Amino acid sequence: MQELVSSMPAWAIAARAMESRSGFIEVDGCSIHYLAWGDASLPPLVLVHGNAASAEWWRFVAPLLANAYHVIAPDLGGMGDSSHCGRYARERYADQVMHVADSLAPGRAPVVVGHSLGGFVAIMAGVSHGDRMAGLVVLDSPPREPDGATFVSYVQSRPVPKIYPDRESALQRFKVLPDQPVNCAFYLDHIARTAIRPEAGGWRWKFDPAALTHPRRLDYVQDLLDMRCPVALMWGELSERFGSEARGFAHAAFDGVLPLVEIANARHHIMLDEPLALVTALRTQLANWKAARKG
Repeated sequence: MQELVSSMPAWAIAARAMESRSGFIEVDGCSIHYLAWGDASLPPLVLVHGNAASAEWWRFVAPLLANAYHVIAPDLGGMGDSSHCGRYARERYADQVMHVADSLAPGRAPVVVGHSLGGFVAIMAGVSHGDRMAGLVVLDSPPREPDGATFVSYVQSRPVPKIYPDRESALQRFKVLPDQPVNCAFYLDHIARTAIRPEAGGWRWKFDPAALTHPRRLDYVQDLLDMRCPVALMWGELSERFGSEARGFAHAAFDGVLPLVEIANARHHIMLDEPLALVTALRTQLANWKAARKG
């Protein structure tokens, strides 16, 4: 651990040191774990992770937003430290996100930011609850798949989780999906170490394999155009998931209608490549929406 700390920049050490709160909220028969940072009286900002991930993916981003927002990051059902409840339909995930927001910031309209799978969950939350949301940011979640595409799970899961004989064996097998190199090795190390748990006979990934294979819709364009709250789309400049075709389509469908932000030098897992650029993009967009409301 000392080697990890020595490789971290000062801002990351400070971010990790910022106190977070942890708890559980019951939603539709599922115990949902969450992390929260900052003053609970501030406007709520909900961060939604991607497939097979957890709230820990926001560990170095959330504290940098907590000076102006009550930052809340839930673990979706069957992922992170939330229970393996079998209720993994994406619509239920959207309800989980909003229930956590309502529980921790009652009566206050949240901004919801979702990455990858979390982006699609955030869109679904906006479809059902957009009139009581302050904004929606979709991170590297293509609003429409190419013509002829069919759903393919990006995580090849097995019905019975693999048990590794020891912690180090599990950590050595960790990789992000879609696979990519990352710029911030300390960030990758952190999410790997928080993605496993002890199990009888060894160690396993925290996620429930059954949570990773639910199909999703392939087109959210009209949902975004009809959204009842402000929306922004952001993606990584080098993202294979949001490649040239997806970027061209996004500009054709939304240019001049929605803010479109490309984060330089970032791949699909933006927070692992350019966390500070991501924070800057989010701060800027949130400030613009705040100014527009006051105007």
